[in-house]
Amino acid sequence: MTNRPTTSAVDFTSSRAPSIDEFALKVVFMLIVWACLLAFVNKLCQAVARKFWSYPVPITSASIPSKLPHPNPQGSAVSFDIPLMQATDEQIGAFMKFRGCETWPDEKQSRDIALRQVAHAAAEYKGFLYEERTVKWIDDHFRLRLPKLKYPYVDSHWNGWSSFWIETGEHIRNMFLSSVAVLFEHCINGLMLPVCYLITHNDAYLNVCLYSEVGYMVYATMWIIISYVYNKDVTVEQIHRSVWPLLLVHHISSLILCIGCICCIESAPKELICWVLLALLGLTSSLHYVGQILDFSPFAQANKPWLRMSAHIVCLCSQIVFRMIYWLHIVYMTVTHTLEAHGTQLAALVLLILVLFTVFNADFVKFHYKATKGCWLKIQQGKRLVKPKVL
Repeated sequence: MTNRPTTSAVDFTSSRAPSIDEFALKVVFMLIVWACLLAFVNKLCQAVARKFWSYPVPITSASIPSKLPHPNPQGSAVSFDIPLMQATDEQIGAFMKFRGCETWPDEKQSRDIALRQVAHAAAEYKGFLYEERTVKWIDDHFRLRLPKLKYPYVDSHWNGWSSFWIETGEHIRNMFLSSVAVLFEHCINGLMLPVCYLITHNDAYLNVCLYSEVGYMVYATMWIIISYVYNKDVTVEQIHRSVWPLLLVHHISSLILCIGCICCIESAPKELICWVLLALLGLTSSLHYVGQILDFSPFAQANKPWLRMSAHIVCLCSQIVFRMIYWLHIVYMTVTHTLEAHGTQLAALVLLILVLFTVFNADFVKFHYKATKGCWLKIQQGKRLVKPKVL
């Protein structure tokens, strides 16, 4: 970056390296843009959830557990075993007392209204159990590095999308909303803008893309640091604390690469930059977040096994193609260009960052291979449980 003055501080059409003031102003501008966009996406999703996903759970679909607290082992959920319409008053009373309602049934209420309250309490408890199991899996996997963990599958939803939000714990709701927000960002910075440049070769698309990614990464990194300072999860990703160090390394590495591209934009291989963004964001990480959204929703494995399996296969194939096979080409071309254009030291730094991303890629591919295999085994297990009738 240079110290020369600029006449148009927020001009994204220029093909030259920016001044320090111009760079800082554009990054701050994009940071504000992303703060507003992510807040809007979050509020919009919450409005959709309240309007369409928060209908009362039908009492004919709900169940309550016979054992309290309900078993919550690793892996698949253990379904509640007493259909609400078949439960005795003693069983319902014991469950409601366990959930903190000492006055059930209220004599002033009709039985139908009282049972709706029970169905709501059962749905909330169901969501709590899945959240507890998921958070424990994340901690065991990322912090404790325990082997042979069973992936936490959500139980089948009782009323599809209509009551989905009621059956979802608060932290899983936050993770769902954050997944939608990050997917939105990936689709813009990692898919739409790079593709627009590859089609038109208009430098404005690439410039906006790079500054946008830097602004977003600064914004996301800032909230991780604030989370550490206040010991409270206010991250954009809404992920377990054990993943924060990994996110920090990832975000800082991404920042270095993007800032390097901006500073060397006059000699940078622009099409290669777009393919890096597509390989890491638009065509792989975005599918990861689609899968995460599906896993939390009524399109999860328990409800729509073949839909979830299809999404697993598409995501895994994309990971293998772009984060393994094509990634080797990206690393070679990037390091070769940096070495020829900028010398050994910068090439060594770029190689180090790409090695870090290679480690991320290997872990990503491994995770999605296991997830795809696990989904397939669940489908086969379900087939074995459905035994044909003997005439």
